[in-house]
Amino acid sequence: MTCNSTMESVHDYQLQQNLLITFLFLAIFTGWRTFYERIKRSLSQVTVVIIGGGPVGLLSAFLTLKSGRATNIVVFEERGRKSVLNAQYQLTFDCQSVEFLKAAGIDFDNIEGCRHDNCFTTKVGVFLEYILDYLTVSGVNVSIRFHKKFDKESCKELDEIQGRLLVIACDGRNGQASRLLGLDEFSEQHSCNAYGAIAAIERAEARDVPTPEKRVHNLTFDLSAYGAYHSENDCSPGFSLKVFGNSKHRFISLAISKCESSVVKALRTILDRSMMRNIFMKCFNLYKMGYEQSLSESYALNHMKFSPRLFEIKLSQRCETVAYFHDCDTFVLAEGEAALSFNFHTGLDINPAIRGLMSLSKFVEMITLAETEHSISNALLFKMKHNEFVCKDLIRNGLRDYMFS
Repeated sequence: MTCNSTMESVHDYQLQQNLLITFLFLAIFTGWRTFYERIKRSLSQVTVVIIGGGPVGLLSAFLTLKSGRATNIVVFEERGRKSVLNAQYQLTFDCQSVEFLKAAGIDFDNIEGCRHDNCFTTKVGVFLEYILDYLTVSGVNVSIRFHKKFDKESCKELDEIQGRLLVIACDGRNGQASRLLGLDEFSEQHSCNAYGAIAAIERAEARDVPTPEKRVHNLTFDLSAYGAYHSENDCSPGFSLKVFGNSKHRFISLAISKCESSVVKALRTILDRSMMRNIFMKCFNLYKMGYEQSLSESYALNHMKFSPRLFEIKLSQRCETVAYFHDCDTFVLAEGEAALSFNFHTGLDINPAIRGLMSLSKFVEMITLAETEHSISNALLFKMKHNEFVCKDLIRNGLRDYMFS
């Protein structure tokens, strides 16, 4: 009995020793694997190629750089640097865009411009120069290829890039990059339940100084001279007017929620250029900035471009804005007006694009770490859901925020 007990004790001791060694081995293996995975994740990076060196393209470069996941950033821009920085229009960032970009690292205090109603307005060239300067001194391998149009030969260059690749098309609503990269060209048109018209005035003698916008609401027009009579039963709330743009390039937008008032019907159906020209001219003269000269009929006739009648305001949305191609380990993404755009100019057109860019950094993080088909699908689904949210929000609130409020 004593001998058997001793042998059992030895056997139990050896079993305990084996279990302890196994446990220590598993603990060391698990710890080492966790440490290895952490190091691997921290070192995982992606090459980013951006088509378009405008505000959306350079902001995409800025945000991917800030993500810390881009080992190389290449920007294709068919215009020259001087042409890019001498662009004549102005940018107005709304409050939400300013807060997002400030959190991302944009220092608006060091950008020449003006603040008004919690918005920030500046020359597009000033803003682009700020971004370019930041990219240049970032220490990351950033290449801005000016005078370089993205074409079929450029696509072949992408095939030579080693490792995971993200290509972002930011070449506008008429750009061809999305098609060349394999995204479906089909787009959907969404009604914004409003009608609008736009006008542009160029004053060659003026300087292109950033100018705050001016909004006026509940305007009505007497069109009796054109055969349209105002009815007492019209329930229309009236038109919303916006005058915006810099002092050299001025824009006027008129919009009204869908209704069947006699004035709206007349402005939609009567094709009389003098009628719309007079409306825009009188609106501008009445609500222009105090230091601006009034428009004469002859000046408006020769220097104003405008919509000849009201049109339905719509939002165009590309149905496929993100895709993954397994054979070349490449993600393709459309941003800005390459993804969605209004057919109506409000002066806040950069902001819908920035709404889309708000998910870019997280998307870059997700695709850099994605190793399985499931994780790749999750990244694609995340970006698609955000793009859909942005589109629906713009349809529901875009004109209200940009024109009607």
